[in-house]
Amino acid sequence: MLADLLLLATTLQVGPFFERGGEDATALRPFWSEEGETTDVLWPVFTAHRDWWRFCWFTHYQSYPEGGYQFEILPIWFNGRSRPANDEGYWGLFPIWGRHPHILLMHDLRFCLWPVWTQYRMPRPKERRWMTTNAVLFPFFHWRDDGSWGFWPVYGLSHNRADDHQYALWPLFNWKTSFPDRDTGGAGFSWMFWPLVSHVDREREDQWLFLPPLISHAETPDGWRGRYPLLFVEFERNRERDRTSFFPFYEHIVNRAYGDGHEADRITRFGWRLVELLPDETRVFPFWTSRDDGYLRVWPFWETSPLGDGSLASRCLSLFPIRWVPSVDRNWSKFWTFYESVSNPVCTEHSLLWGVIRWRTVK
Repeated sequence: MLADLLLLATTLQVGPFFERGGEDATALRPFWSEEGETTDVLWPVFTAHRDWWRFCWFTHYQSYPEGGYQFEILPIWFNGRSRPANDEGYWGLFPIWGRHPHILLMHDLRFCLWPVWTQYRMPRPKERRWMTTNAVLFPFFHWRDDGSWGFWPVYGLSHNRADDHQYALWPLFNWKTSFPDRDTGGAGFSWMFWPLVSHVDREREDQWLFLPPLISHAETPDGWRGRYPLLFVEFERNRERDRTSFFPFYEHIVNRAYGDGHEADRITRFGWRLVELLPDETRVFPFWTSRDDGYLRVWPFWETSPLGDGSLASRCLSLFPIRWVPSVDRNWSKFWTFYESVSNPVCTEHSLLWGVIRWRTVK
């Protein structure tokens, strides 16, 4: 009796429209919801978190605990102040002019009348340095501070840590000189006359490709791998894994531990990734998913998920085809969830029609 009174005191639900659960979750669906430090208004129109907010996916504001902020209206405008806050500010009006400290994989990006002129830096961690790239009339002409340059598609030269790569009349002619390196196939020479043939001749790899990359056969000290014919059949046998694939119908992979080579896990797929048999999970996309931890999804009818305290939460229906979308659960899923339950080793709490009917079954 006391447990029932406590449940009613901490949970209030009026159909799918209003719900207050615990101390940090309240929803007036579909207009507004709040859970922890996240607030949604007509999701996905507006979402706010502790230090950021987003409007219609293309307007975004982010502040940083150590100082600084960023505001953007994609793809036209951005401005902000780098971390820490006493660093100089930055802004950009695309494609007129702009400077951005970090966007995508590019650092200290600058542009003027894009694509007329662009400059950016990228890290080279293994070389412990930064590489600066300049581009004029992107992508036609570019040069880098390491001597790389290109006039696409006529000719290009790229200096990398483990090789020098060149092309002429891209993509027809490509060749590469590789240097001694423990992480790759070692020193050697590779060439490609696309789309007919390619050859890789290196210390730890010998590979021929015909109609690259559709047909290939490679020999390495650890074993071999092949793809024939025309991408549909692939075999791989080496120290890291055994793989057999008849794309898109069947694939079987045995992954091996790097140290002693014993079997680490085994994966079987049918219909590319429509059916997957994993070590701890079985998937039949999108209709069935089951895991060893108790998770079960029979889309669109049923879903059971483990909770942090060892209990299981179930619901019917479960219409949204993608798992783990908290915003959908906060704002929309209640409209089609007619039945819910929470099960522990002692009993199961049931809720039907958004809490209008509740009962408990003892195990």
